[in-house]
Amino acid sequence: MLLMAMAFGVIAFVPLVQDGDRGFGVNGIPASLAGWAGTDGAPEAALPRDPNETVSFRRTYREGDRVAWVSVALFVRQDDPKRRASLNLVHPEANAKRIEGMRVPISLSGTADTSVTLPAKVIHAGEGRLLVVHWYQIGGRIYGSEYWYRLALLRDVLVERRADTVLVRIAVPADRGGPEGALRVVATLAPPLYASVSAALAEGRGR
Repeated sequence: MLLMAMAFGVIAFVPLVQDGDRGFGVNGIPASLAGWAGTDGAPEAALPRDPNETVSFRRTYREGDRVAWVSVALFVRQDDPKRRASLNLVHPEANAKRIEGMRVPISLSGTADTSVTLPAKVIHAGEGRLLVVHWYQIGGRIYGSEYWYRLALLRDVLVERRADTVLVRIAVPADRGGPEGALRVVATLAPPLYASVSAALAEGRGR
């Protein structure tokens, strides 16, 4: 971590980072995912909003009586610490009685042999439970590890002179069916969501 901090300190002496990916738009994200119908908005109690978001969308997806909430947020100029995504706002922690952390394999391409391990949290709040899974995305690359994400971001800052990141979160109530049932919902929604975010980022960078 010390080396990473020192490297970020060097950034002040090199050309400014491009303020890119402004073309990333809400319209690039489908109104339905894997047959789940979406409506605009998602509760902040499930997916806290980060004031450093540059562009974001939040949607509620339903399939029958099941529900899932999705947040996709773009953060630009991550070379500036004041602009970075807050680690404390990835999951709803304020009113949590207990938080269980785990790492789960999820296939974002839809095939089992290309799964990636993502961080997940089970939030116990009130009488209910909520599962939240997230990943960071830089272009088409995804990161489920904070450490590897920060290294990739550092490389983009120093080499590509870009520092744009998308934070993708999926939150699913975990009362009925438990965390295992909620994970199955995430596994269903994650592949088309990843594909849509990647396409929107590619379009934004091409502008």
